[in-house]
Amino acid sequence: MTPAPTNPISNMLPQTTFSDMHGDELLAAADRNLAATLLHFARVSPGAASEFDGRLLLVSMSRAWPGPYHNGALRLDPSVAPDEVLSRARAFFADRCPGYCVWIAAHADTDLEKRALAEGYAQTSATGTPRMVIGHPLDAGRPPEGVVLEEVVDDSGRSDFLEVTVDAYRESYLPREAVEAELATVDAVCAPGVRAVVAREGGRPVAAAMTVASDRLAGIQNVGTIFGERGRGLGELVTRWAVNAGFELGAEAVVLEASEQGEPLYLRMGFEEVSRYRWCLGPPP
Repeated sequence: MTPAPTNPISNMLPQTTFSDMHGDELLAAADRNLAATLLHFARVSPGAASEFDGRLLLVSMSRAWPGPYHNGALRLDPSVAPDEVLSRARAFFADRCPGYCVWIAAHADTDLEKRALAEGYAQTSATGTPRMVIGHPLDAGRPPEGVVLEEVVDDSGRSDFLEVTVDAYRESYLPREAVEAELATVDAVCAPGVRAVVAREGGRPVAAAMTVASDRLAGIQNVGTIFGERGRGLGELVTRWAVNAGFELGAEAVVLEASEQGEPLYLRMGFEEVSRYRWCLGPPP
């Protein structure tokens, strides 16, 4: 495998090889990849704010949408006391957004979740979303007739990627403003350690996915298919491309957080669940 390109975000995080990872080490490295991804989007998003000391990450990319990827607190060091996490989050988000999410990793944050709920934070989901991992490249798959995959390398591709994401995630009530903040520049989807793809049919963008490499892992993000084109294998097609792009960037494993709809697909592709994330929505009343 070729080494991953220099990534200004991953350089802030401890480096580990997947071959040396077992259990907790893999989970911690995957958490760091998630942090690298959030920091990457914050770096390229106009008006975003972030605070990161290597132990706790606070990121705000939208003044209206309280979702965890746009206004989130992620604890990377379990020794950081829950009260410190919550007090720093309240201070950071006070003038940023009326709501925010505290990430709860099932493998590390039960104490933080217990404290947040006791403080009055709301649990957004009892089951959360699975953290899944795969340790090998995949067959590229065969596009349906008339469908082509094109890597995003310019602003036209970025714009198409954005439009697919807006359409694909509208059932999750993700507002356009939040997507535009995250995908505001070409660097969001085409940068060292970052690659993205759009599937087109007759020139029309119909599906998209991207990967962010750090810490010898790659994380899949923003897998989506527009309404009216689902059930044709397009989401799987772009996911396979993104997985293989992650390995091409030097990753020794690829991770993702699966949606309820995507989980059966990823299991069928060979991903395995290794943990779960939940979120506590704040601030408390």
